Amino acid sequence: MDSLEYFTQLLRDKQNLENNQIRLCINFLTDEKVLLRAKEDFLLSLALKGETANETAAFINYFRELARDPELHEFSDQAIDLCGTGGDRAGSFNISTFVSFILASAGVPVIKHGNRSISSKCGSADLLEAIGIPIELDTGRINESMKRLSFTFLFAPSFHPAFKHIAPVRKELAKKGIITIFNILGPMINPARPGFQLLGVYAQELVSRIGNSLNQTGIKSGYVVHGCVADHPTITGVDELTSCGQNIVCGFGLENGISNHSWGPEKFGLEYSKISDIKGGDLKMNLELMDLLLNNRAPTGLTSSILMNAALAFMAIGKTNSLQGGVELARQLLKDGKVKNWLDSVRTFYS
Repeated sequence: MDSLEYFTQLLRDKQNLENNQIRLCINFLTDEKVLLRAKEDFLLSLALKGETANETAAFINYFRELARDPELHEFSDQAIDLCGTGGDRAGSFNISTFVSFILASAGVPVIKHGNRSISSKCGSADLLEAIGIPIELDTGRINESMKRLSFTFLFAPSFHPAFKHIAPVRKELAKKGIITIFNILGPMINPARPGFQLLGVYAQELVSRIGNSLNQTGIKSGYVVHGCVADHPTITGVDELTSCGQNIVCGFGLENGISNHSWGPEKFGLEYSKISDIKGGDLKMNLELMDLLLNNRAPTGLTSSILMNAALAFMAIGKTNSLQGGVELARQLLKDGKVKNWLDSVRTFYS
């Protein structure tokens, strides 16, 4: 029982792993002395068996323990993180990042955890850096940002040193087109452990499994979402709520009663739109789209999708008690220039 190969064989025999076994396996995966091939075989065998909600929760909990502490305990309990797994190949605008600006402009504490672009042309870190938010800060500056702006960003590579020795095997598996637990793990291991989360996933079958996993991680409340897309030759779904079709929503924590509900934009008092409305691009294009959003000139479907995600986040954290109330709050923050003013304050703070 003292090798990764032993646990790989259990997985090949279709046995689920217990929490203590997962912890041992993670220790092997993060050990530079363990052969890359052994790590690859383990992750492939786990993916072929299919990760259970319990196994996924064990990965989440232990990687949080291994992470560097950003020392945001004063804010974490009331804060929210908004992010997606990526991997949907939709090439959409940075919806969750922009929604985090809306929430912060309303005084909601946001602790956003993210990385540079991996599966898209422009990741959250790329956009934040372009508008003047440094992606690597010391803990003092991170805390000051929360106090002054109700927002801070935790750059994943700076807080997860354990990933250093997993990166090579992830790269090898990616070359082969193999999806493993590490394709979904990133958004769930925010080292600050915020009390609330809105998490988008790239596949419908992940919604309830991720929701069940997050129920075991101590997060107070939140939602896992997936936007369905019909009649498109290459895009089947999006890791956000969108106004382009129905959305699968699963609550966890205090929202555990909402299980795989299907919500269209009409649930938010909005209309359906084309998938092309939410299309993003490279950094330059996404900055242009952000400017259109701030000046109420963005494509209707993009604005509606932004409002929907903001509304669900506001409801998750208890800022509003209805989806349509959240839509109106978000719309007003944009219309009154509150979000634009907040971004001006951001640039001033970090200048």
